[in-house]
Formats: sequence, C-alpha cells, structure tokens
Amino acid sequence: MSTRIRSRPTSSQFTSSQGGGLDSSGEPEVWNKICVELRKLPELAALNENAKIGISKVEGATRRRGLDNDGAVQDDDGSDEGEGIGIKFEDHEDPRVLLTKLDQLKELSQKQLDYAQTEKKILDQASEDVSILTALRQATEMTVTDSKRKKRKADETPAMESPKNFKKARSGSAAPVDVPSVGAQVAFRLKKQKGADVEWIQCEITKVMGEGSKIRFEVQDPEPDENNNPGQSYKAGPKDIIVIPDSSTDLPIYPIGTRVLARYPETTTFYKAEVMGTKRDGTCRLKFEGEEEVGKETEVERRLVLETPK
Repeated sequence: MSTRIRSRPTSSQFTSSQGGGLDSSGEPEVWNKICVELRKLPELAALNENAKIGISKVEGATRRRGLDNDGAVQDDDGSDEGEGIGIKFEDHEDPRVLLTKLDQLKELSQKQLDYAQTEKKILDQASEDVSILTALRQATEMTVTDSKRKKRKADETPAMESPKNFKKARSGSAAPVDVPSVGAQVAFRLKKQKGADVEWIQCEITKVMGEGSKIRFEVQDPEPDENNNPGQSYKAGPKDIIVIPDSSTDLPIYPIGTRVLARYPETTTFYKAEVMGTKRDGTCRLKFEGEEEVGKETEVERRLVLETPK
C-alpha cells in the first residue's frame, strides 16, 4: 500500500497570513487577476495587426489575379495567364519561390489564428472571474447586512449542518450530542509551534474518555513514521478535532467565496482555502492559500472540505 505524504509538496510556497496576506474576502486578488489578464489584450492586438500587415506584403498591393483550384494562374476574367495572388508569376518562374510565398502566408495566417484564440481564452476567463467577483461582493454585503440586523452570542448561534466540531450542548446541559466514536476520521489540530501557523492533520479516533464537558479523545496519525512504526498518538479535546464525514453524499454545497479547511491532494494535511465553485458530482474547486502559481485551482472531494474552525 502506498504511503500518503504528510506534508504538502509545495509547503515552502505557503505565505504567512501576517504581513501581506490576502484580504479575507478574496476580492482584491480576483480583481488584480482580471486587470493583469486584460492588459495582455493590446499586445495581442498589435501582434495580430503585424501578422495582417505581413500577409498584405506577401500578397502584394493588389489581388487582381489568383490561382484556380488546379494551381494554374488566372486573370480576373478566368484566363490562365498573368499573375498569381499578388505574386508576378513571370518574376518567379521557379515554382519553389512561389511555394515559399505560400508557406509564408500559411505561417502568418496561423499566427493570426493563435492570437485570436489566446484573446478568446483571456476574455472567457475574465468573464468567469467577474462572475466570481460579483458573488464575493454579494456575499460580503449579505454578511454585513445580517450582522447589522441582529447580533447573537457565540453560544446561541445554531450549528450548521456540515462537518465541523461535533455539536455541543448548550451551557448547563448534561453532555454533548453526536459525539464521534472510535474509528471516526477527524482533522486534528497539532499543538502550535512558536512562529509557525496552526497545522491540521488527518487522524483516527482510537479512544473516547470521559463524558460531558470533560470528554477527551485519543487520536492516532494513520501514517507510520520513517521506521515504519505505527503513527504517533495524541490527546485531544473537542475543540482540537473536526469530524470528517464518511461520504460526500447529501452534504451541503459551499457558496463561492467561502473560506474552508481542506485536505491538500496526495497529503494528509489540511490547509485554508477558498471555494471557487462546485462540480456536479459535489467536488469542490478550491484556491489554496499560498499557492505560488497565480490563479491555480485544485479539486478536492467534498467530504474532505471542512468548515473553518471559529
């Protein structure tokens, strides 16, 4: 059985959330991306125009005559004599010279096509990014409106129906509900090291101890160490774990722009990300924080995309 990599392969590409981190709404990043892409259009238009001028030069100032389907030279009246497409046949009796001209026309035409296709891709992407920007703005406005309408205390806020820390009882209740059992897969928050960001890894609950407000868990890293010994075990409280659903079926869809905690592909480590969209099968399209490649989106199975802990 292949061993999953603990750390994200591009961990060095992560940037600190302090000093130069992106705005939490993601709007500046999307807007900057749109501006950068659209600035490429004038250059492409100039290149396209140069190719057009090159074609005109090769074809000549006039196109009084052309080649028929058999390659014979015709005048405008259809007679098979005189000039080709802007190329005086009598000046180039060697057919190889004419072939060179035709190759030049083909090359320039292909360049025009390539430039046009690139322009279309840029415009399509810009259109999609504008839609994302609009959704982010609407989500921000809705959040501000809801906040002004009514403020609630943290312990009075109802839990969302999604994989998060298991539902806790209200103050004064005897015990929490929906307590995860032995064997459950969870995201476990490692003890924060000085100067480092909080790290979450996938673990399995191996023991449940106590009850009520004193409940504790023992979780184990499923990955063996470098000597192939069983993974390390940790003690955890309710706030240190987030339950991972067994299936992605019937899980709610995250709105575009939602900040989440997701497992990076081919690793057992969870990182902060932003939801860019959801596929028909429920797979989330995410943009992980700190990716070196600008605009990179990564697809992650829905059950491995968790709510960001408060």
